[in-house]
Amino acid sequence: MVATDSRAAITVGDPQAFIVSGGPPDSPANRVDPNVPASPFNGVVSINIRYIDEDPTSDTFGQRLSFICSGAMITSRHVLSAAHCVDTLGNGTVIDITKPGNDVRVVLNDQPAFSLYVAKKVTINPNYDGFGVCGPSGGSSVVFGPDSCLNDDIAIIELINAVPDSVTKYAFSPYAPAEGSTFEMVGYGTSGDGINGYNVNPSFFVKRQGSNVYDLSDTDDETNNDPNSPVEVWYYDFDGDAFGYNRDAYCEFFGGSLCSSPQLGNEVEGHLGGGDSGGPSFMRDANGNYILVANNTFGGNVCGWPDANGGPTPCRNGDFGDVGGGVLLASYFEWIRTTVPEPGSLALAGLALLAVGGARRRRRQ
Repeated sequence: MVATDSRAAITVGDPQAFIVSGGPPDSPANRVDPNVPASPFNGVVSINIRYIDEDPTSDTFGQRLSFICSGAMITSRHVLSAAHCVDTLGNGTVIDITKPGNDVRVVLNDQPAFSLYVAKKVTINPNYDGFGVCGPSGGSSVVFGPDSCLNDDIAIIELINAVPDSVTKYAFSPYAPAEGSTFEMVGYGTSGDGINGYNVNPSFFVKRQGSNVYDLSDTDDETNNDPNSPVEVWYYDFDGDAFGYNRDAYCEFFGGSLCSSPQLGNEVEGHLGGGDSGGPSFMRDANGNYILVANNTFGGNVCGWPDANGGPTPCRNGDFGDVGGGVLLASYFEWIRTTVPEPGSLALAGLALLAVGGARRRRRQ
């Protein structure tokens, strides 16, 4: 990312494969879903990925590792999540669940208890070559720069047993929402607040909700980001006031119309954390139903912010001014349909109205 004003010391780190509240008096506790059957998010699940590390260059080679991610039910047996959650070597190698010590388990939080569902098949998008890895034609990230592609980070987990009929299976749409739309993000990951950053550990049993604005996008990295290719990646920034200064990352770095992008307010705006990867982003249709429009796959720490007097402030990962995003599902609509053995069981929504969320901005080179 290149700064366009005099505050060139404000820099963004590398993307991280990882819901954070606003600043006090808002808190992570205010964002917790009540986890009752009537919750619209009862079909958002946590995922436990366990495998024997087979990377001989790793410090944990030969050890059994365990990770947390998030996902959303799209049929009674299929969960949509992120590819990097089930990539055991970081190069697009999907977990082999037939090997001893390897498994993927989905945690359904059906209060007052929880249920475990075991995966019988895991599929990642064929164009996914690893987190941040670009396709053979090149490509880049509008935020993180050349040779850093966040595309194709999508996976489908098929379960041995079906979840109950009472669990929501989310509809999704072949129509991409417009930049400027507001997404509601849900996940089980690391939390905190916009002043102190990350300070609450992830949990398989606690899911949180926050919203943010879809500000920027990347097109298909397999075409070297041809501007006429499908839009695949979405970006937001975590706006808010810290140390007497309003932190708005994309306004600082790009200026122009991004400086008028909506800020949702301290008790609404949210940010992703570790463990939220693969969790859903929703929009609502005209009837108020939650429609799956994206998944959540990355965040980035932005440092070097001033205070109200221009002085430096602490660099804290997960605070106001950071950025994040994920994968837009419309571009992968046909792949999802063909990956699910019975595509007729998918709940589909013709959401042409999603396109009125904001004016499309051109991808910045």
